[in-house]
Parts: sequence; C-alpha cells; structure tokens
Amino acid sequence: MAMNASDPPAGRRSVRLEVGVLDDAMLAAVLTVVARHPPFLGFAFGLMVHNLTNQLRHGANVLAIRDGHLVGYAGWLRVDRAAADAWQRGLAPIPPEDWEEGDAAIVTVTVAEERALLAPILHAISHVCAGIPVYRLRSFQDGRPAIRRPPIVGRRYAFA
Repeated sequence: MAMNASDPPAGRRSVRLEVGVLDDAMLAAVLTVVARHPPFLGFAFGLMVHNLTNQLRHGANVLAIRDGHLVGYAGWLRVDRAAADAWQRGLAPIPPEDWEEGDAAIVTVTVAEERALLAPILHAISHVCAGIPVYRLRSFQDGRPAIRRPPIVGRRYAFA
C-alpha cells in the first residue's frame, strides 16, 4: 500500500509512505536507519533484528521513502487489547506479540530523519491500523521520562 504525504512544506520533496515487506535489502535498510537514532543505537543487535524482522514480516510497519532512500520508519506489535491496556497503565510489561489474533497495536519504533516527517508517519500508522486501538510510548531525547500515550483508534486517511 503506497501513500504520499500530502502538502509537503515548501522546498521539500515529497515522501512516499508504504508498508514494507521482509527481504534482505529492506531489513538492512531499516536496521541502518533505526540504529542511527536514540534510544535504539544502544539496543542489542539481536533484539533489534528479531523485532524489526517480525514487523516487516507481518506488515506492521510504515516506511517513509524520499528519492529512493528510507528517511523514516515506524513499527508496532500486534497484541491482545487487555494486555495493551495493562501495559499503558503501567501495570504490566509490554505484552508478547500475537500476530494472528492481536486486536491492538503498540508502536515500538518511530524514527525520522526530519521532525516534519513524524506527523505523516503517525497518520500512516493510524491508516494501516484502522479499526484497532494504537498505543504509543513517547520518549524524549533530553532526559525527560517516557510517557505512555492514551490509545487512539486507527482510522483511514486520504493521502494525496
């Protein structure tokens, strides 16, 4: 599914948003982009490979592509909604993946080369997850503690 971010700011080339599929080249590109951003640059490589592979394998991702280059990525887990609610309230750790029956999504990765790409990426996450609750953890690069965001219900967007 390809989506184009509508109305890019003046002087910016348009970005194509799409769901990535698992192949060696895509996994290498995603690993490279994600690993350049905190906090992921400090994560264990094996954990990153496992999580990103599953996100690509199950279509639980959004790629932001400009001029053939990956400039942003978001990925999530499909999980049980009750377990996601408990996680959001801080009562339980992040729940295990349930790719087949999961009725909620927890976004675990969102990175972008430019801050202006974040809003289109978040809209694309909502679009791909239409009809299910989407949970997010907002982390800050300036040392402030992370915040678990209230869930939103994914909805379809019109992309130009």
